[in-house]
Amino acid sequence: MKLYNTFKSLILEIASVDSIVDAIKKRDKIIIYYDGDEPGGRGLRLIEPVCFGYSKADNPVVRAWDSQGASHTAYLGEQPLPGWRLFRADKIFSFKPTGETFNEAKPNYNPNGDKSMNRVIINADFSEVTPQTPEPTEPETETEVAVDDVIDDVIITTVNDMINNIIDKDGVDSLEGVDLSKAAESYKRIYSGIEDKIRRNLSNQEKNDLRPRVSGLIQQSQSLIKK
Repeated sequence: MKLYNTFKSLILEIASVDSIVDAIKKRDKIIIYYDGDEPGGRGLRLIEPVCFGYSKADNPVVRAWDSQGASHTAYLGEQPLPGWRLFRADKIFSFKPTGETFNEAKPNYNPNGDKSMNRVIINADFSEVTPQTPEPTEPETETEVAVDDVIDDVIITTVNDMINNIIDKDGVDSLEGVDLSKAAESYKRIYSGIEDKIRRNLSNQEKNDLRPRVSGLIQQSQSLIKK
């Protein structure tokens, strides 16, 4: 069964204009489930929305920095992530704040509008953001930085693949009662994905230290597309 035909029965919360505008005002980082072009475009994404308006075809659209997750153009090798993307609001089937904010505009951000829109409703305002001088900290090891750089992307990709595989194999009804955070296979695949990215094996201690964070991110990602 294809995900395209089952989304409406899976989605917890469809993006509304109010939620999009509020996220832009607060500069919230958002996880969305986007019904993007295939191959590669349908799935979870982590975005920083900065502009909402209407396209030249009068469709509601969101300009956002797309950090991680599914991407049709990245899949084709045309526009790798991270990067700017324009999203059709009516194709955003879930819109969940992560609890984190962003306080710096990404490269080439246009505070005055968006050339792809004929009408802009709101643009993110970074003028009131006061640059903060980071407090001195102990230097991080290369390993810690590398794991932090890849863990979110690995988890989003793994949850996407596992959910899609379950639906394709057993149908959408089989998702009921499934909790990937309690499945040993989830952690096996995620740890393997992290090791592939950092090009070394994780120690048992590192896996134990990462487990609570991994479990929380799995639950957050899965909650977007379960019944």
